[in-house]
Amino acid sequence: MPRLFERGGDTVSFAGGLPDLDVLPLDAISRQMSGLVRLGGRIALQYSTPHVAQALVPAIGDLMGREGACPAAAGDLVPTSGSQMGLMAVGLALAEPGETVLVQTPAYPGAAAAFRTAGLRLHAMPRDARGLAPEGLRETILQLRREGRTARLVYCNPTFQNPTGATLPADRRRELLAVAGELGLTVIEDNPYGLLGFDGQTTDTLKALAPDRVVYLGTFSKVFAPGLRCGWIAAPREQAAALRRTTEVMALSPSALAQAAIAAFHARSGWTELIDRYRASYRERCALMADALERELGGDGQWTWRRPQGGFYLWLRHRDGLDTGPLAAAAAEHGVSFVPGSHFRIDGGPSDALRLCFSHVPRERIAVGVSRLATVLRGAAA
Repeated sequence: MPRLFERGGDTVSFAGGLPDLDVLPLDAISRQMSGLVRLGGRIALQYSTPHVAQALVPAIGDLMGREGACPAAAGDLVPTSGSQMGLMAVGLALAEPGETVLVQTPAYPGAAAAFRTAGLRLHAMPRDARGLAPEGLRETILQLRREGRTARLVYCNPTFQNPTGATLPADRRRELLAVAGELGLTVIEDNPYGLLGFDGQTTDTLKALAPDRVVYLGTFSKVFAPGLRCGWIAAPREQAAALRRTTEVMALSPSALAQAAIAAFHARSGWTELIDRYRASYRERCALMADALERELGGDGQWTWRRPQGGFYLWLRHRDGLDTGPLAAAAAEHGVSFVPGSHFRIDGGPSDALRLCFSHVPRERIAVGVSRLATVLRGAAA
């Protein structure tokens, strides 16, 4: 996974999902952080308690409220150093080793790695053309339980999913939550990209629809900056207590400086302008990539994709099932990188897909990278 973020030389990287930090008002952030250290450094640079700082709660409530959720009480929030830590905490605190967790596939590999590290067994959730299939989920859970396996957790990334960019429709969200309620499941909602719809529209989160059934993983990495390593879990009170005990063992305490910096930015500027700037950047880059793919590959009928409506990623598939894994090395020789679809499988098998990330590629390099990639893909298909 760390290699996804490597860059250098003339290579055009469509691999790692980095945000476009050119949109950040760095001068304003620098002044605010300087003031925090100068006036309150003895507190901001000290150990803290394993709680979300009270000053940060409105910033979290603002973000979650934009997707329909009621503001969470401070006692229901657990600080994390981003969603990845949250995933690990969920696997350790809310399940026992050997239990089965149902995961949305193709799966975010960071989630798969966290759950496996926690000793959990992974099982794919059934899906169809509209995404997760709740009726199939019911049958899958019941069958696992008939086999003597404990299955209580369901993990999904329902909005602009990594890696496919797909969004689960509102009716499917309600059906999923109905099955979860019927079978006593806890739904783990991972939502880094939900506010990054290109048209500014949002879909109510699962947390908004069933707050007592959903453990929500939030992060500032995609709407502010990943380098601060700051996120949160919003969970029902009893689960929040267990998660807080686990995160305290993992990290002792969150970064008081990171929490204070984000809280100060929100108090002064709010989120609207910054999120709008992120949306505009990703909308433009996505259009450049999709247009270039259409020019390069649209006529041969071998590769298919859908234009994302938000998020970071475009999911490309081969019509005849070509394994894209071996193509990564050839692409590297041509000066372009991507992530093969096998990286997102939970069974280690081959995949006919590949993930392209457009969020951080310089605009003038997107068409160059797509041209290089198309040369590799056309040659492989031939």
